[in-house]
Amino acid sequence: MLCTKRLHIIMWGSIFLFLITMPVWISRDWHLMIISQVGITIIFAISFNQLLGQTGLLNLGHSIFMGAGGYFSSLILLQINSGALFIPLPILPLFGGLAGFLVAAITGYFSVKRSGMIFAMLTLAIVEFVNAFSTSFPSVLGGIIVDRTLNTDFFNFDYGGKDSVCFIVMAWLFIAVFVSYCFLQTPLGKMCNAVRENVSRAEYIGYSSYMIRYLSFCYSGFIAGIAGTLFVINYELFSPEVFSLREAFNILSATFIGGIGFFLGPIIGASIFSLCSILLSNSTEIWPLYQGFILMIFVLYFPRGLAGFFIDQSGFVKSRSKLEVLYHYLKIIVPAIVTVLAVTWLIECFNTVLHHQEKTEFIFLWILFSISNPLNWFIAISIAILGICLLATNLNKRKIDCS
Repeated sequence: MLCTKRLHIIMWGSIFLFLITMPVWISRDWHLMIISQVGITIIFAISFNQLLGQTGLLNLGHSIFMGAGGYFSSLILLQINSGALFIPLPILPLFGGLAGFLVAAITGYFSVKRSGMIFAMLTLAIVEFVNAFSTSFPSVLGGIIVDRTLNTDFFNFDYGGKDSVCFIVMAWLFIAVFVSYCFLQTPLGKMCNAVRENVSRAEYIGYSSYMIRYLSFCYSGFIAGIAGTLFVINYELFSPEVFSLREAFNILSATFIGGIGFFLGPIIGASIFSLCSILLSNSTEIWPLYQGFILMIFVLYFPRGLAGFFIDQSGFVKSRSKLEVLYHYLKIIVPAIVTVLAVTWLIECFNTVLHHQEKTEFIFLWILFSISNPLNWFIAISIAILGICLLATNLNKRKIDCS
């Protein structure tokens, strides 16, 4: 027991040191902003996974909690900028969390009385109502621009640099991860899993499924509100677009890619999804198309997410030699990468032809290609066909071996 506690202290201490020192050994502002965005998405995904993965509630309006935290924090920050209030900037996410908690307490009072599809549709109706309200009444729930450097100095600490913002995000990321882990070890966290698996048995032993869902709902709203405040601090603005269904889709995709129901799932998924979104949005104008394509691949071939896939493959890895494992994965990964690159190449060619007739060239993978050259089309189509054939052949062999 003592050895286990020491291992936990060493593990969490190492994680804390890694996160808190990350802004020190990264010098570029662009990289710091990306890391901050990834950290915010991880916190948001952890809160979403608390409902869907741990309690079994698909909340399609989860972005409301993040928006509530961001909106309330923006109003407080405006008062701080005017000198009416003095609250240190690192503590501000706590107030955003309380705002998310309050909204979750109000909406959860009647929404968690239902579960399954009815609960999902109810939360969808709520987020659509809030989105329509923000569009119809922008003076009430519109965009807000704030300044994180005005009257927010704490012991003469400057928050103008991206490194200071990254410090705040990493500190709250550690708090969110650590508290969420501890929450799952409590009796309430265990009962959330029990309600997810079998509501009747949980109620049979004396627990109220409504109260368990309600408390989990409120806790999830608190964590999401923290993420909303960190978003405002990072970008110095609040946008009502956070209430859109698009944000709910993004966090659902990130959590699904990582693995719903696994503690590390939202951390893995949010990191990959955020980095892919940033890279794709800077590389192509049709990046939402690729987001949907990536999600379809995971739904079809990785239904348990990356965390579940790694757990499922652990037995195979232990039973084979390293060379056999390496060959087994390479014969699927290499054709898959070749196919994806070739298909993406063709999609970019068609996008240029259909929507940019004035262009005869485009950049793909940092290489300049000409759509007027038939050789480029021939190479792209040939590589795509070859990759699809190899991938289909290897997948069929894998099914035969498994059967």
